Amino acid sequence: MATLKEISELTGYSIATISRVLNHDVSLSVTDSTREEILRVAGKLDYESKSVRSSRKKAAQLRIGMIEMMDSQMKLEDPYYLYLKSSLDKSCFEEGFETVTLQYDEEEECYKSNSQSGLNRIIAVGQFGARQVHAMEQWTNQIVFLDSSPYEDRFSSVVPNFQVGIHQGVNYLAEMGHKTIAFVGPLMSTDSMGNDAPEKRRKIFGEYMKYYRKDLKAVYLDTDREAANVLEKTSAYLKEEKNPATAFFTFNEATAIGVMQGVQQMGYRVPEDFSILSYNDTVLATLMQPQLSSISIHLEEMAQEAVKLLRRGLLESGTPHMKIAIPSSLSERESVKRLE
Repeated sequence: MATLKEISELTGYSIATISRVLNHDVSLSVTDSTREEILRVAGKLDYESKSVRSSRKKAAQLRIGMIEMMDSQMKLEDPYYLYLKSSLDKSCFEEGFETVTLQYDEEEECYKSNSQSGLNRIIAVGQFGARQVHAMEQWTNQIVFLDSSPYEDRFSSVVPNFQVGIHQGVNYLAEMGHKTIAFVGPLMSTDSMGNDAPEKRRKIFGEYMKYYRKDLKAVYLDTDREAANVLEKTSAYLKEEKNPATAFFTFNEATAIGVMQGVQQMGYRVPEDFSILSYNDTVLATLMQPQLSSISIHLEEMAQEAVKLLRRGLLESGTPHMKIAIPSSLSERESVKRLE
């Protein structure tokens, strides 16, 4: 588990600065490169602290095209993709794959690389539109998608199983005695093709509460992805609601941080007054005070399964396309209190 002191020693930044970056302090004036370095080091320390897996036989040198949906600024707003890509880089290295970064050219609607050599496969991280998928196919039609599943009849993919995670979260909060649960996050998100669509976690939460947990009350705080907006919405909700929810189930960690700031701004404490259950469970969850209880998506396992699909396709011709949904698990820490 990474600590603020270890991150400080490796980056040279003060513990105070690191803490403010991780807490999305908008008043802190640092460059994007500084924020990204702090987040990357935190993730690197977290990976290195985990048990080392058994060594594998290295693959023959294979060239894999790597495509990311998000730019650096978007990854800073939601480090989930930063850590997912880091896990993927690590898994490809362990398999002996040579990776080549491909960048999308909006004007020419094609992917370009400094290397003109051929590629064995492409792995694409995030959501992509039809034009981008078509541009990928100009390099190769052997593509594995990570965190989305477009054209399931044509491509293999690895995605998180949101249904399992939401059910785990709701049931856990119910077991801890919470009868009114607020889901906090955006109303709309994107589907596997990058189109606007109802946010999956929110939709699953609503359906599960309506049909299977009628003993509980569902509340919704619709926010955007910025911690400042979440703080504002949380503060307003606690100020206006006479009988607020006792637990907040958040869309991701940035949202959880915004909720925590909103609770504290109103003079309350976590978890003494309100509980928070987060989603994703990256290293950020363990660096918050209190540490965030969270639904873990298991980024390393997602990356490893994507690499296995790449290898499977390379070694076995004519294999059917597969969609692998990685189940989540609950990481209990300090931000959820049992009610008497």
